[in-house]
Amino acid sequence: MRHLVGFLSGLVLGPVLVLSCGWVWSHLRGLHASGLDALSGTGPVALAVLVGVGLLVAMVAVPPRLTPLLPLGAALVLGAVSALAWVREGWLERVPDVPGLDGALVLLPLGVFVPLAVVLMAPVLVGGRWRRLDEEDQVTPEEYFEGLYEEAEERDGDEDGRGRASTGVFSAPSGRHAMR
Repeated sequence: MRHLVGFLSGLVLGPVLVLSCGWVWSHLRGLHASGLDALSGTGPVALAVLVGVGLLVAMVAVPPRLTPLLPLGAALVLGAVSALAWVREGWLERVPDVPGLDGALVLLPLGVFVPLAVVLMAPVLVGGRWRRLDEEDQVTPEEYFEGLYEEAEERDGDEDGRGRASTGVFSAPSGRHAMR
């Protein structure tokens, strides 16, 4: 069920990415045409949207417990729309006018979204993302930190693990690095 929901969410995420990047492009192009830079006027809003797009892509592509069909759905939409814009330019101009479409129609034939589609396609190739961890396979926080505290108690007073207290960065070399 999580794969189906993830795939459908990815199909919605693809157009959101295209239209938000198109909106940022047209907004920043308008600021440049009026002689303003990206940090004046409403430019920071456009940059914040661009940062949001980057964070959204990172949150979709990186987490190992997320279904791989979410980024796959977005990658398929991005790749298909980019190919459609390159092969049949007139078809996308028939889409009803929505905010960001003008900028997206400029960016799509340039292939700007193809590297993003490749990055979003990569999680499909990671085998660990296809299965859900069972309850017995999951490690509790107590089990995870169990050995960490035991080692610290054993080395109490022996900070560098060699029988003497460390004096910091400039401590005398020992072993094969010692000067003889």
